[in-house]
Amino acid sequence: MKHYVITSDDVSARGAADDCAVQLRKYASLGAGDHRRWVELSDRAGAANVFAQHWFMDAALRHSAPAGDAVLAVVLDHEGAWLGAVPLVPEPSFGRWPVRNWQTWLATNQFLGTPLVSPRDAHRFWRSLLRYLDAHTKQGLLLHCRRFAQDDPVCAALADCCDAEGRAFRVLERFERPARFPGSAIRPAGKSEKKALARLRSLRGRLERDHGPVTVTIEEPDACCEHWIDTFLALERKGWKGRTGSALACSPDTEALFREVIRGGQERRVIRLAKLAANGRPLAMSSWFEAGDRGLGFKMAFDEAFRSYAPGQLLMRSVADCVGRNPAMHFDTCTPALRGQRNSPWNDDRTIYDCAVAIGPRRYRLLFDGLMRARTAWATAIPAIRRITKTGAAD
Repeated sequence: MKHYVITSDDVSARGAADDCAVQLRKYASLGAGDHRRWVELSDRAGAANVFAQHWFMDAALRHSAPAGDAVLAVVLDHEGAWLGAVPLVPEPSFGRWPVRNWQTWLATNQFLGTPLVSPRDAHRFWRSLLRYLDAHTKQGLLLHCRRFAQDDPVCAALADCCDAEGRAFRVLERFERPARFPGSAIRPAGKSEKKALARLRSLRGRLERDHGPVTVTIEEPDACCEHWIDTFLALERKGWKGRTGSALACSPDTEALFREVIRGGQERRVIRLAKLAANGRPLAMSSWFEAGDRGLGFKMAFDEAFRSYAPGQLLMRSVADCVGRNPAMHFDTCTPALRGQRNSPWNDDRTIYDCAVAIGPRRYRLLFDGLMRARTAWATAIPAIRRITKTGAAD
């Protein structure tokens, strides 16, 4: 059910404060000129978020069925150049609460949601977009932003704009991801990291004794990637993801998106493809993005029959060593922190968060405040409710 009705494929308005136009564009309505401006924006915005760049997001919107209701929110300057873009989707509820809102749209396997904006234009982008939503989203109470990064200047600009305008901004969830920041690679290894390295050396030695020579291969940037793609998809489908139907190859859309992203990344020389094998048999495979001094993890799979040898961890050690060859690299693994593996092989943490921003007229801001208080009260009450329920069941 659609709760926001866009009567044309191109809804736009101009924000007086920054002389910027805002458009909500259906993907199908974008023409050759729009795609050209999108590419130009990608070049200006830089490589902080590969997932937001034209070549990735264009493929994501084409291959993702859930993107049907999504619109591309575009902020343009007075000459028509794109200052920023972010896909949004109208949602009928906010968690358990029946409150209509706008949510930043994420593709399958998109691990960072930062909009495509040049940092120098970030404040203009957010001021224009928020004021547009204030004026045109009468049924929307908030903008729900997902998987933003605390250290990203575009995300910081959103908080700045909210603070300057007295607009409510609430962090909903915050978590850490293993990362490597500039300078981490040259720091001396601590005691716990030395212990982890010794364990991995032991596992690799045992794997070689039991199953033959262990090799780690990283594909050349100009190599054909089709065999690597086929092997990865088959390896992932053999494991628990295949059994639960969540492997990439279990859906034509997700497989097509993965294939196009790997090919596109290889063509632009920003994707890295690695494989760990024993006696020629692939046991673990990984892919990640590197563009300039920014890196983002992407997809990984391993052979569960060899779990006791930790092939995924062995390969990650090699990936970390590869990433560490560039001391200026800022690398986000895009994976959740795992208990017991804090210092191996990543030295740092990157803070990722979801947030809610109030939009609409003053009475909507008051409702937003009430919603946030109710949400906090419910989260506080849940443990007590569970204890009471558990006690009652025991009785």
